[in-house]
Amino acid sequence: MDLLQTVRKEGSRGGRNEFSWQDVQNDPHRQNYLGHSLMAPVGRWQKGKDLSWYAKGDKDSEQDAEAQRREEMRKIKQQEEDEMLRAMGLPVPDRDNANFEPVAL
Repeated sequence: MDLLQTVRKEGSRGGRNEFSWQDVQNDPHRQNYLGHSLMAPVGRWQKGKDLSWYAKGDKDSEQDAEAQRREEMRKIKQQEEDEMLRAMGLPVPDRDNANFEPVAL
């Protein structure tokens, strides 16, 4: 028996053009499909909900990045100022004291 010469059934595994999330939603074995809970939601609790909330970025992430950049620049300027004071032989102020930090409200 020659396995290479036998006629194979074409399209037995389906394909992109035959796939439908609606079919997955109606399939009794939908838990076997990767992504079924997002792409084919079933149940009352999923109606009208944003199921991909975790993949969206924070609205404040841009502001946080800017604040983080400003804080980093402030620390760099303090270090440069301390180095200049050391180079001139002047006393360097103690910046590690928590009492000198401004209180954020």
